[in-house]
Amino acid sequence: MSVFLFLKQIVDVLYPYHWLDYMMVIMVVIALIYQIMLVRPDIKKHITFSDIIILIFGVLLTVSFAKETRAYGIYVKVLSAFLMYFVGRIYYDRIKECTGALVTSAYLVVCMNLIHRLYYFGMNFLQVSNAQGDLYYYDTDMAFAMVLAFIFIGMYGQNSLRKYFTMFIVCPYMVICSDAGIQKALFIIIFLLMFLYLMEKMFGKKKLINICLLITMVGLLCFIVVLMFPVVAGENGEISGGVVSEDFLSIKNMYVRYEKWQEVWREFKSAGITSQLFGVELSLLVGSLYLKTLYSVGVIGVVLLFVFVISEIYYVVQIEDRKTFFVTILLTVMLLGTGVTVASMEATQMSWFPMMFAGMVISSVQVKKLGKLDEEI
Repeated sequence: MSVFLFLKQIVDVLYPYHWLDYMMVIMVVIALIYQIMLVRPDIKKHITFSDIIILIFGVLLTVSFAKETRAYGIYVKVLSAFLMYFVGRIYYDRIKECTGALVTSAYLVVCMNLIHRLYYFGMNFLQVSNAQGDLYYYDTDMAFAMVLAFIFIGMYGQNSLRKYFTMFIVCPYMVICSDAGIQKALFIIIFLLMFLYLMEKMFGKKKLINICLLITMVGLLCFIVVLMFPVVAGENGEISGGVVSEDFLSIKNMYVRYEKWQEVWREFKSAGITSQLFGVELSLLVGSLYLKTLYSVGVIGVVLLFVFVISEIYYVVQIEDRKTFFVTILLTVMLLGTGVTVASMEATQMSWFPMMFAGMVISSVQVKKLGKLDEEI
Protein backbone atom coordinates (compact mmCIF):
# COMPACT_ATOMS: atom_id res chain seq x y z
CA MET A 1 0.00 0.00 0.00
CA SER A 2 2.90 2.37 0.72
CA VAL A 3 4.20 1.91 -2.83
CA PHE A 4 0.76 2.55 -4.29
CA LEU A 5 0.18 5.72 -2.26
CA PHE A 6 3.65 7.01 -3.13
CA LEU A 7 3.27 6.37 -6.85
CA LYS A 8 -0.18 7.94 -7.22
CA GLN A 9 0.92 11.59 -7.08
CA ILE A 10 3.99 10.82 -9.22
CA VAL A 11 1.86 9.14 -11.89
CA ASP A 12 -0.39 12.22 -11.99
CA VAL A 13 2.63 14.27 -13.08
CA LEU A 14 3.26 11.76 -15.88
CA TYR A 15 -0.25 12.22 -17.29
CA PRO A 16 0.77 11.77 -21.00
CA TYR A 17 1.58 8.14 -20.28
CA HIS A 18 -1.93 6.80 -19.93
CA TRP A 19 -0.72 3.25 -19.49
CA LEU A 20 0.55 4.25 -16.04
CA ASP A 21 -3.00 5.14 -14.97
CA TYR A 22 -4.21 1.77 -16.19
CA MET A 23 -1.43 0.05 -14.27
CA MET A 24 -2.55 1.87 -11.14
CA VAL A 25 -6.13 0.71 -11.74
CA ILE A 26 -4.88 -2.88 -12.07
CA MET A 27 -3.00 -2.45 -8.77
CA VAL A 28 -6.24 -1.28 -7.13
CA VAL A 29 -8.19 -4.27 -8.42
CA ILE A 30 -5.51 -6.73 -7.31
CA ALA A 31 -5.28 -5.09 -3.87
CA LEU A 32 -9.03 -5.32 -3.39
CA ILE A 33 -9.25 -8.95 -4.48
CA TYR A 34 -6.27 -9.91 -2.30
CA GLN A 35 -7.61 -8.21 0.82
CA ILE A 36 -11.13 -9.59 0.37
CA MET A 37 -9.77 -13.12 -0.03
CA LEU A 38 -7.50 -12.61 2.99
CA VAL A 39 -10.03 -11.10 5.38
CA ARG A 40 -13.26 -12.56 3.96
CA PRO A 41 -15.42 -9.81 5.51
CA ASP A 42 -19.06 -10.41 6.42
CA ILE A 43 -20.65 -8.23 3.72
CA LYS A 44 -24.10 -8.26 5.30
CA LYS A 45 -22.62 -7.06 8.57
CA HIS A 46 -20.44 -4.31 7.10
CA ILE A 47 -22.40 -2.96 4.12
CA THR A 48 -23.72 0.59 4.54
CA PHE A 49 -26.15 2.90 2.79
CA SER A 50 -23.19 4.76 1.26
CA ASP A 51 -21.85 1.50 -0.19
CA ILE A 52 -25.20 0.83 -1.83
CA ILE A 53 -25.23 4.32 -3.35
CA ILE A 54 -21.79 3.75 -4.89
CA LEU A 55 -22.86 0.37 -6.26
CA ILE A 56 -26.02 1.86 -7.81
CA PHE A 57 -23.91 4.68 -9.23
CA GLY A 58 -21.64 2.06 -10.80
CA VAL A 59 -24.62 0.32 -12.39
CA LEU A 60 -25.93 3.62 -13.82
CA LEU A 61 -22.48 4.40 -15.16
CA THR A 62 -22.23 0.97 -16.78
CA VAL A 63 -25.65 1.38 -18.43
CA SER A 64 -24.62 4.78 -19.80
CA PHE A 65 -21.35 3.32 -21.04
CA ALA A 66 -23.19 0.44 -22.75
CA LYS A 67 -25.07 2.98 -24.86
CA GLU A 68 -21.83 4.37 -26.25
CA THR A 69 -18.71 2.30 -25.64
CA ARG A 70 -16.36 4.89 -27.17
CA ALA A 71 -16.35 6.64 -23.78
CA TYR A 72 -14.11 3.86 -22.46
CA GLY A 73 -11.56 6.21 -20.88
CA ILE A 74 -14.17 8.18 -18.94
CA TYR A 75 -15.88 4.99 -17.80
CA VAL A 76 -12.66 3.45 -16.47
CA LYS A 77 -11.59 6.64 -14.66
CA VAL A 78 -14.91 7.15 -12.86
CA LEU A 79 -15.27 3.46 -12.06
CA SER A 80 -11.71 3.44 -10.71
CA ALA A 81 -12.68 6.27 -8.33
CA PHE A 82 -15.49 4.06 -7.02
CA LEU A 83 -12.95 1.26 -6.55
CA MET A 84 -10.80 3.67 -4.53
CA TYR A 85 -13.78 4.21 -2.23
CA PHE A 86 -13.78 0.48 -1.47
CA VAL A 87 -9.99 0.54 -1.06
CA GLY A 88 -10.57 3.07 1.71
CA ARG A 89 -13.28 0.86 3.20
CA ILE A 90 -11.11 -2.27 3.27
CA TYR A 91 -7.62 -0.83 3.83
CA TYR A 92 -8.55 1.83 6.41
CA ASP A 93 -5.98 0.81 9.05
CA ARG A 94 -3.27 0.02 6.53
CA ILE A 95 -3.58 3.42 4.81
CA LYS A 96 -3.27 5.20 8.17
CA GLU A 97 0.08 3.44 8.64
CA CYS A 98 1.34 4.55 5.21
CA THR A 99 0.71 8.30 5.35
CA GLY A 100 4.46 8.88 5.21
CA ALA A 101 4.35 7.77 1.56
CA LEU A 102 1.80 10.48 0.82
CA VAL A 103 4.04 13.12 2.40
CA THR A 104 7.23 12.01 0.60
CA SER A 105 5.45 11.93 -2.74
CA ALA A 106 3.91 15.35 -2.07
CA TYR A 107 7.33 16.88 -1.38
CA LEU A 108 8.70 15.43 -4.62
CA VAL A 109 5.80 16.73 -6.71
CA VAL A 110 6.10 20.24 -5.28
CA CYS A 111 9.88 20.26 -5.69
CA MET A 112 9.81 19.03 -9.29
CA ASN A 113 7.26 21.63 -10.37
CA LEU A 114 9.05 24.42 -8.54
CA ILE A 115 12.37 23.56 -10.19
CA HIS A 116 10.66 23.41 -13.59
CA ARG A 117 9.10 26.84 -13.09
CA LEU A 118 12.34 28.44 -11.93
CA TYR A 119 14.16 26.95 -14.91
CA TYR A 120 11.45 27.88 -17.42
CA PHE A 121 10.76 31.46 -16.27
CA GLY A 122 14.15 32.32 -14.84
CA MET A 123 14.40 35.70 -13.11
CA ASN A 124 10.77 36.44 -13.99
CA PHE A 125 9.44 33.65 -11.76
CA LEU A 126 7.73 36.13 -9.42
CA GLN A 127 5.84 37.72 -12.30
CA VAL A 128 4.21 34.53 -13.56
CA SER A 129 0.45 34.81 -14.14
CA ASN A 130 0.08 31.71 -16.29
CA ALA A 131 2.49 28.89 -15.50
CA GLN A 132 1.25 26.83 -18.47
CA GLY A 133 0.68 23.92 -16.13
CA ASP A 134 4.36 23.52 -15.22
CA LEU A 135 4.77 19.72 -15.40
CA TYR A 136 1.01 19.27 -15.77
CA TYR A 137 -1.27 19.99 -18.72
CA TYR A 138 -3.19 22.95 -17.27
CA ASP A 139 -2.62 25.33 -14.38
CA THR A 140 -5.77 23.89 -12.78
CA ASP A 141 -4.16 20.43 -12.61
CA MET A 142 -0.90 21.85 -11.29
CA ALA A 143 -2.60 24.01 -8.66
CA PHE A 144 -4.79 21.10 -7.57
CA ALA A 145 -1.63 19.04 -7.02
CA MET A 146 -0.06 21.85 -5.00
CA VAL A 147 -3.11 22.17 -2.73
CA LEU A 148 -3.24 18.39 -2.39
CA ALA A 149 0.42 18.38 -1.35
CA PHE A 150 -0.32 21.24 1.06
CA ILE A 151 -2.99 19.06 2.72
CA PHE A 152 -0.87 15.91 3.01
CA ILE A 153 2.25 17.72 4.20
CA GLY A 154 0.28 19.86 6.65
CA MET A 155 -1.69 16.97 8.15
CA TYR A 156 0.87 14.16 8.07
CA GLY A 157 4.31 15.76 7.68
CA GLN A 158 6.73 15.99 10.60
CA ASN A 159 7.31 19.47 11.98
CA SER A 160 10.41 20.93 10.34
CA LEU A 161 11.66 24.00 8.52
CA ARG A 162 11.15 22.18 5.22
CA LYS A 163 7.51 21.55 6.07
CA TYR A 164 6.68 25.16 6.91
CA PHE A 165 8.70 26.54 4.00
CA THR A 166 6.81 24.27 1.61
CA MET A 167 3.41 25.04 3.14
CA PHE A 168 3.66 28.78 3.60
CA ILE A 169 6.04 29.83 0.82
CA VAL A 170 6.27 27.33 -2.03
CA CYS A 171 2.69 26.02 -2.28
CA PRO A 172 1.05 29.48 -2.01
CA TYR A 173 3.48 30.85 -4.60
CA MET A 174 2.79 27.99 -7.02
CA VAL A 175 -0.98 28.46 -6.75
CA ILE A 176 -1.15 32.27 -6.66
CA CYS A 177 1.25 32.71 -9.57
CA SER A 178 -0.91 30.66 -11.91
CA ASP A 179 -4.04 30.93 -14.01
CA ALA A 180 -6.02 28.52 -11.79
CA GLY A 181 -8.68 30.86 -10.43
CA ILE A 182 -10.89 28.25 -8.79
CA GLN A 183 -7.90 26.66 -7.06
CA LYS A 184 -6.88 30.02 -5.61
CA ALA A 185 -10.29 30.32 -3.96
CA LEU A 186 -10.18 26.71 -2.76
CA PHE A 187 -6.66 27.19 -1.40
CA ILE A 188 -7.91 30.00 0.84
CA ILE A 189 -10.75 27.79 2.09
CA ILE A 190 -8.38 24.88 2.71
CA PHE A 191 -5.97 27.18 4.55
CA LEU A 192 -8.74 28.43 6.85
CA LEU A 193 -10.01 24.90 7.51
CA MET A 194 -6.53 23.74 8.44
CA PHE A 195 -6.29 26.72 10.76
CA LEU A 196 -9.45 25.36 12.47
CA TYR A 197 -7.64 22.03 12.88
CA LEU A 198 -4.77 23.83 14.58
CA MET A 199 -7.21 25.68 16.85
CA GLU A 200 -8.86 22.40 17.81
CA LYS A 201 -5.51 20.86 18.73
CA MET A 202 -4.69 23.88 20.86
CA PHE A 203 -8.02 24.63 22.53
CA GLY A 204 -10.34 21.68 21.91
CA LYS A 205 -13.87 22.92 21.08
CA LYS A 206 -14.58 19.87 18.93
CA LYS A 207 -18.32 20.55 18.64
CA LEU A 208 -17.75 24.16 17.59
CA ILE A 209 -15.24 23.07 14.94
CA ASN A 210 -17.71 20.47 13.64
CA ILE A 211 -20.36 23.17 13.28
CA CYS A 212 -17.93 25.42 11.40
CA LEU A 213 -17.00 22.61 9.04
CA LEU A 214 -20.64 21.68 8.51
CA ILE A 215 -21.44 25.30 7.67
CA THR A 216 -18.54 25.28 5.20
CA MET A 217 -19.85 22.18 3.44
CA VAL A 218 -23.42 23.49 3.28
CA GLY A 219 -22.14 26.88 2.09
CA LEU A 220 -20.12 25.22 -0.67
CA LEU A 221 -23.16 23.24 -1.85
CA CYS A 222 -25.29 26.41 -1.82
CA PHE A 223 -22.61 28.25 -3.80
CA ILE A 224 -22.62 25.47 -6.39
CA VAL A 225 -26.41 25.64 -6.68
CA VAL A 226 -26.27 29.44 -7.18
CA LEU A 227 -23.60 29.09 -9.88
CA MET A 228 -25.52 26.40 -11.75
CA PHE A 229 -28.98 27.97 -11.42
CA PRO A 230 -28.62 30.31 -14.45
CA VAL A 231 -28.12 27.24 -16.65
CA VAL A 232 -31.48 25.81 -15.64
CA ALA A 233 -33.13 29.25 -15.64
CA GLY A 234 -31.90 29.96 -19.16
CA GLU A 235 -30.09 33.14 -18.17
CA ASN A 236 -26.55 34.29 -18.92
CA GLY A 237 -25.08 34.24 -15.46
CA GLU A 238 -26.43 37.51 -14.05
CA ILE A 239 -27.56 35.69 -10.92
CA SER A 240 -24.12 34.28 -10.20
CA GLY A 241 -22.22 37.40 -11.21
CA GLY A 242 -22.67 38.88 -7.76
CA VAL A 243 -20.98 35.94 -6.02
CA VAL A 244 -18.09 35.43 -8.43
CA SER A 245 -14.87 37.37 -7.91
CA GLU A 246 -12.83 38.27 -10.98
CA ASP A 247 -9.73 37.22 -9.03
CA PHE A 248 -10.92 33.62 -8.82
CA LEU A 249 -13.40 32.99 -11.63
CA SER A 250 -13.21 35.23 -14.67
CA ILE A 251 -16.65 36.72 -15.34
CA LYS A 252 -15.89 36.62 -19.06
CA ASN A 253 -14.97 32.93 -18.88
CA MET A 254 -18.08 32.20 -16.82
CA TYR A 255 -20.30 33.73 -19.50
CA VAL A 256 -18.61 31.51 -22.08
CA ARG A 257 -19.15 28.52 -19.83
CA TYR A 258 -22.83 29.39 -19.36
CA GLU A 259 -23.34 29.46 -23.11
CA LYS A 260 -21.84 25.98 -23.48
CA TRP A 261 -23.63 24.65 -20.40
CA GLN A 262 -26.97 25.92 -21.66
CA GLU A 263 -26.44 24.10 -24.94
CA VAL A 264 -25.91 20.89 -22.98
CA TRP A 265 -28.96 21.67 -20.84
CA ARG A 266 -31.13 22.14 -23.95
CA GLU A 267 -29.88 18.81 -25.35
CA PHE A 268 -30.70 17.15 -22.05
CA LYS A 269 -34.22 18.60 -21.96
CA SER A 270 -34.88 17.45 -25.53
CA ALA A 271 -33.96 13.86 -24.61
CA GLY A 272 -36.66 11.34 -23.68
CA ILE A 273 -37.88 10.86 -20.13
CA THR A 274 -35.84 7.66 -19.75
CA SER A 275 -32.64 9.43 -20.78
CA GLN A 276 -33.42 12.32 -18.44
CA LEU A 277 -33.80 9.89 -15.55
CA PHE A 278 -30.87 7.57 -16.28
CA GLY A 279 -28.56 9.62 -18.51
CA VAL A 280 -28.10 10.49 -22.17
CA GLU A 281 -24.48 9.52 -22.91
CA LEU A 282 -21.08 9.37 -21.29
CA SER A 283 -18.76 10.75 -23.95
CA LEU A 284 -19.90 14.39 -24.05
CA LEU A 285 -17.15 16.69 -22.72
CA VAL A 286 -18.62 19.13 -20.19
CA GLY A 287 -16.59 21.43 -17.94
CA SER A 288 -18.71 20.80 -14.85
CA LEU A 289 -19.00 17.83 -12.54
CA TYR A 290 -22.67 18.52 -11.88
CA LEU A 291 -23.87 19.09 -15.43
CA LYS A 292 -21.80 16.14 -16.65
CA THR A 293 -23.32 13.94 -13.94
CA LEU A 294 -26.80 15.05 -15.00
CA TYR A 295 -26.10 14.42 -18.68
CA SER A 296 -24.31 11.09 -18.16
CA VAL A 297 -26.37 9.38 -15.43
CA GLY A 298 -29.48 11.54 -15.33
CA VAL A 299 -31.53 13.04 -12.54
CA ILE A 300 -31.17 9.86 -10.51
CA GLY A 301 -27.39 10.18 -10.70
CA VAL A 302 -27.45 13.79 -9.47
CA VAL A 303 -29.74 12.83 -6.59
CA LEU A 304 -27.41 9.97 -5.69
CA LEU A 305 -24.42 12.33 -5.79
CA PHE A 306 -25.92 14.73 -3.26
CA VAL A 307 -27.31 11.92 -1.10
CA PHE A 308 -23.82 10.38 -1.02
CA VAL A 309 -22.32 13.71 0.09
CA ILE A 310 -24.95 13.99 2.84
CA SER A 311 -24.29 10.40 3.94
CA GLU A 312 -20.57 11.18 4.13
CA ILE A 313 -21.27 14.23 6.29
CA TYR A 314 -23.34 11.96 8.54
CA TYR A 315 -20.36 9.64 9.04
CA VAL A 316 -17.75 12.39 9.17
CA VAL A 317 -19.30 14.09 12.20
CA GLN A 318 -19.14 10.75 14.08
CA ILE A 319 -15.49 9.92 13.44
CA GLU A 320 -13.09 10.11 16.39
CA ASP A 321 -9.89 10.07 14.30
CA ARG A 322 -9.65 13.81 13.79
CA LYS A 323 -6.89 13.69 11.17
CA THR A 324 -8.92 11.42 8.93
CA PHE A 325 -11.92 13.64 9.70
CA PHE A 326 -10.18 16.83 8.57
CA VAL A 327 -8.39 15.33 5.57
CA THR A 328 -11.71 13.92 4.31
CA ILE A 329 -13.39 17.31 4.65
CA LEU A 330 -10.50 19.07 2.90
CA LEU A 331 -10.40 16.60 0.01
CA THR A 332 -14.18 16.71 -0.38
CA VAL A 333 -14.07 20.50 -0.61
CA MET A 334 -11.38 20.17 -3.29
CA LEU A 335 -13.36 17.63 -5.33
CA LEU A 336 -16.70 19.44 -5.14
CA GLY A 337 -15.22 22.92 -5.52
CA THR A 338 -13.12 22.01 -8.54
CA GLY A 339 -16.22 20.33 -9.95
CA VAL A 340 -17.72 23.77 -10.61
CA THR A 341 -15.57 24.18 -13.73
CA VAL A 342 -14.10 20.68 -14.21
CA ALA A 343 -15.68 17.24 -14.49
CA SER A 344 -13.51 16.30 -11.52
CA MET A 345 -14.74 12.71 -11.14
CA GLU A 346 -13.27 11.97 -14.57
CA ALA A 347 -9.78 13.01 -13.43
CA THR A 348 -8.08 10.34 -11.33
CA GLN A 349 -5.81 13.04 -9.90
CA MET A 350 -8.86 14.81 -8.44
CA SER A 351 -11.16 11.92 -7.52
CA TRP A 352 -9.06 9.04 -6.17
CA PHE A 353 -7.92 10.45 -2.85
CA PRO A 354 -11.29 12.05 -1.91
CA MET A 355 -13.09 8.79 -2.64
CA MET A 356 -10.50 6.73 -0.76
CA PHE A 357 -10.78 8.89 2.35
CA ALA A 358 -14.58 8.84 2.07
CA GLY A 359 -14.39 5.06 2.39
CA MET A 360 -11.92 5.35 5.27
CA VAL A 361 -14.30 7.57 7.25
CA ILE A 362 -17.12 5.04 7.03
CA SER A 363 -14.86 2.15 8.06
CA SER A 364 -13.50 4.15 10.98
CA VAL A 365 -16.99 4.85 12.34
CA GLN A 366 -18.19 1.32 11.63
CA VAL A 367 -15.22 -0.33 13.36
CA LYS A 368 -15.86 1.82 16.43
CA LYS A 369 -19.57 0.94 16.50
CA LEU A 370 -18.96 -2.77 16.00
CA GLY A 371 -16.32 -2.70 18.73
CA LYS A 372 -18.75 -1.14 21.19
CA LEU A 373 -21.41 -3.65 20.17
CA ASP A 374 -19.02 -6.56 20.81
CA GLU A 375 -18.19 -5.12 24.24
CA GLU A 376 -21.88 -4.93 25.14
CA ILE A 377 -22.41 -8.51 24.03
